[in-house]
Amino acid sequence: MNKTLFGSRIGDKADWGDGFVRHLFDACKEEIEAGNRSTGIFTTTGWKNVVSKFAQKSGDNQTKKQLKNKLNVLKKEYSTFMEFKNCATCLGWDETKQTIVCSREWWDEHLAKCNNKEKGIKCNHVKFRKQGSKFIDDLHFIFGKSHVSGASASYLEDISSDEASDEDVAEVPKPAEKAEETVKPGKNKRKGLSYS
Repeated sequence: MNKTLFGSRIGDKADWGDGFVRHLFDACKEEIEAGNRSTGIFTTTGWKNVVSKFAQKSGDNQTKKQLKNKLNVLKKEYSTFMEFKNCATCLGWDETKQTIVCSREWWDEHLAKCNNKEKGIKCNHVKFRKQGSKFIDDLHFIFGKSHVSGASASYLEDISSDEASDEDVAEVPKPAEKAEETVKPGKNKRKGLSYS
């Protein structure tokens, strides 16, 4: 008897065990390698194939929406992990646990910054304290190119230079203001809008 992902009743929550996640990753990776996700999203053919291959591998029929929802959850988890990994620079890496090696003092300081008791926000990084994702290599393969880390972002203070001065700034002339346009009653009148 095959284990099913969902129970027999409508509204049952999915039981995404490691085997089902593995089947989903395998189906997605095959379609990425086949070129059915060249722009960061699966093509129509790609999605049809992911749904079909997942069903073949797992023995459980799921809709595109169900599989896409699970991928979105996994992508969010991956983004949270990568955010954590990027803020935890100059620390060690535990290959066995697939996570950052951080001292208790580091965690205490990080959680003090990350948590916001006034707004009821708990730091999402805490779930990676003892164990990272079991599927980190698959997550890198599937989401690595679409993950935004902020590592290449800059803001004005980043582009300062010892040689820069106010003399380098040129004033841009303001465009001439157009005469105010008037709307004739009865013309261009949209539903729900009135002109007085």
